[in-house]
Amino acid sequence: MPAKYGSLAFQEAIDFFRDKVRVPTAAWTDIWEGQHARAFTIAGAMKDDILLDFQTALDKSIADGGSLRDFRKDFDSIVDKHGWGYNGGRDWRTRVIYETNLYQAHNSGRYTQMQKVKRSRPYWRYRHNDAVEHPRPEHLAWDGLILSAEDPFWDTHFPANGWGCKCFVQSLNERDINKLGKTIPDKAPAIKYEEKTVGIRGPSPRKVKVPQGIDPGFAYNPGKAAFGEALSDDVMAEWKKTKNAWQPLNTAGWAEAGRPKQIPLNATPVKLAARLKTKAEVLELLQKQQGDQKLYSPGGIPVTVRSKQLASHIDPNRSEYLPLIDDLLTNPYEVWLSFEKHKGTGKINLRARFIKGYEFKKGKFVLLVANARKGQLEGFTFIPTSDNKYIQNQRLGELVYGDE
Repeated sequence: MPAKYGSLAFQEAIDFFRDKVRVPTAAWTDIWEGQHARAFTIAGAMKDDILLDFQTALDKSIADGGSLRDFRKDFDSIVDKHGWGYNGGRDWRTRVIYETNLYQAHNSGRYTQMQKVKRSRPYWRYRHNDAVEHPRPEHLAWDGLILSAEDPFWDTHFPANGWGCKCFVQSLNERDINKLGKTIPDKAPAIKYEEKTVGIRGPSPRKVKVPQGIDPGFAYNPGKAAFGEALSDDVMAEWKKTKNAWQPLNTAGWAEAGRPKQIPLNATPVKLAARLKTKAEVLELLQKQQGDQKLYSPGGIPVTVRSKQLASHIDPNRSEYLPLIDDLLTNPYEVWLSFEKHKGTGKINLRARFIKGYEFKKGKFVLLVANARKGQLEGFTFIPTSDNKYIQNQRLGELVYGDE
């Protein structure tokens, strides 16, 4: 039975997909599990302009209910336009790209909707979709399983649970489970893990442990990774006091990337500014330098600098280094992508860090670190110091650009 793709579109699904940041990858193992909730990737698509065209085509499919046939027309056009040499057969590759993106957007959106009604509908029911021609035995066994919405089972088993998986989850209230002949939810089945090696034929193979019945790379909750779990006001208030609420998911850094331990120091290409006193003066300086906004693409990562937004975060006492923004984002020494997970909500964020060092006086230098999320420059740190060891904890994640 063919799947009905056109019925998948709704606002939460659209929001999930549009919140993704384009990340070039050589293989599907480069980005793992919940990181896909924040990153838009097509394995082997290494240029942002190709990713942009694919993202636009899939956005049209998700928002307007376009069919697989429609997407294949866009796919052929994009391949011809860019001369992209992809792996795999055309029909197989287009189906994988199309279905994975649409169904994960749908599942994430459904999770968000169910979070909003969790108090009145506190039970979730796993359902297998009969549209799947070759169902997995484990997915059939989970069909009809009713658990509390808070059960940890959903952290690893919320659909999709594999390539081509079309399982879904329903939210239920007390009366619903009574009609199904139950007074309390079921007990979650024991999760048995197995070790597998994935990406053997690609540039970045890895050994992973996954629950039986779930394909490697799918043992996560896409909605929780994208939007986080809804916490009570008092619990969330406590988390806001926590300094280290965000946990880096990428522990590899400069050493693993084969980068020098010490970053080089560059002569400042422009004269530093005077130290300002007010945010209004900071905004005036930024508008003079970048206008109201300016688009950069350091290391192939698109970043927009919005002067008004950035000025609200800049301490006027550190405004003397603002003239270096243009050089940092035009000629960075390194660009890192770092995934971070909130320990309380489970939400995952993707931030880009742009790093460069400057010597502005003999024996004195400043390290600049710019942070961007969702394509917007959200923070800019100046670290005037005579010891650049402090910078090393900023050089974590996936190195996407490194100046030689």
